[in-house]
Amino acid sequence: MRKNVIKLDQVVQTNSGRQEGLLYVGLNPDGSWVSIPVIIVEGKKEGPVLLVDACTHGDEYEGAEAIINIARSLNPKEFKGTFVGVPALNFDAFSFNRRISPIDNTNLNRVFPGNPNTYITQRIAHAYMEKLVKKADFNISFHGGGNVLHLEPLVGYQPQDDERGKISKKMAQAFGTKVPWSLQNLPFDGVLAIEAKKLGIPAILPEIGSHCSRLYDRQKNIELSTNGILNVMKVVGMLQGEIEQISGQIDVELQYFHTDNGGIHKIEKNVMERVKEGEVLATITDVFGNIVSEVKAPYDGIVIGFWSVPVILPGEWSYLYGKILT
Repeated sequence: MRKNVIKLDQVVQTNSGRQEGLLYVGLNPDGSWVSIPVIIVEGKKEGPVLLVDACTHGDEYEGAEAIINIARSLNPKEFKGTFVGVPALNFDAFSFNRRISPIDNTNLNRVFPGNPNTYITQRIAHAYMEKLVKKADFNISFHGGGNVLHLEPLVGYQPQDDERGKISKKMAQAFGTKVPWSLQNLPFDGVLAIEAKKLGIPAILPEIGSHCSRLYDRQKNIELSTNGILNVMKVVGMLQGEIEQISGQIDVELQYFHTDNGGIHKIEKNVMERVKEGEVLATITDVFGNIVSEVKAPYDGIVIGFWSVPVILPGEWSYLYGKILT
C-alpha cells in the first residue's frame, strides 16, 4: 500500500482512515472550482490501490451510490490496500443530471487521456489520469443507460492481448453480471478503460442501471454495483471471502446500431432476447404512422439494450447488440 500517494487540494473531512475531499481542475468565473470529489479509505494492511469512479457521464449514477456505500462500510482493519472512490467524476454534468458537460458540451469518455491546455472536459480527463489513474493498480469505471437507454447489466473488460487484459477479464467475470463484454472494436476513442490498459492498469467498465429500470430496479442495481466492487476487491486480494459464481455467463462483443431516420421508436425485441440475422429490432415511424426506418440484425446475436424514450433522432443509437463469443 502506498501511503499518502494521493494529495487532495481540499480536505473536507478526515476520520479513522477515511479522507474526503476535492481535486481542483480550474476556477469558474464565480470563483468556485471545477473539481473532482474523492473518498480515500486506507486499510491497515499493505495491498493494492483500487480506484473506482462513476458519473463520467453525469446521468449514470447507480455506481456513485455504490461507491458511497462501500466507502462508508469498509472497515480499515478488514481489508488490504487503499480504496479510492470518485462518485461523480464529471461533477458538473452530475449536478445537472446531464450525460455530458454543461460547460463545454463535451463527452468525457471520448477524450481520455485528456489535454491540460484546452477545454475543461479535456482538462478534467488529464487531471484524473495524472492525479489518480496513474497511482492506481486497478480501476472500475461505472457507466449505465442514463436518461435514454435501457440496458441489461454487463461489465466490459480490456482486450486479451496481455496479462493485464486477462486480469481485467477475471475482474469482469467475478463482478457478478450475466454478460461480460469484450471492449474490442469500439466505434469511438478516448475511453478510460482502454487508456488505463495503455498504462498497464487492469480496468473494467460496468454498465449498470438505466432509464427504464430506475422506477423498479434502482436499489437492485445499486446492490449489484456494491456487491460487484466487493467481488473485485476479493479477486485482487484486498478482501477475503468466496465469490458467488454466475452460471451461464454470455460473453459478447458489443455493437451499436444507429437509426437512419428519426421518428417514433417502436421496440420489437427485448433485452436478452436471442435474434436471428435479418430480424427487425426496431421500427421507426413518422407522425403520420408511415414506417421511415427499420433496424435489422446483421447477424445472429442477443439484445443488450435499446433506446427507451418514444422519440428518436436520426443517427442516434437504437439498439445495443451482442455478438456472442461464448
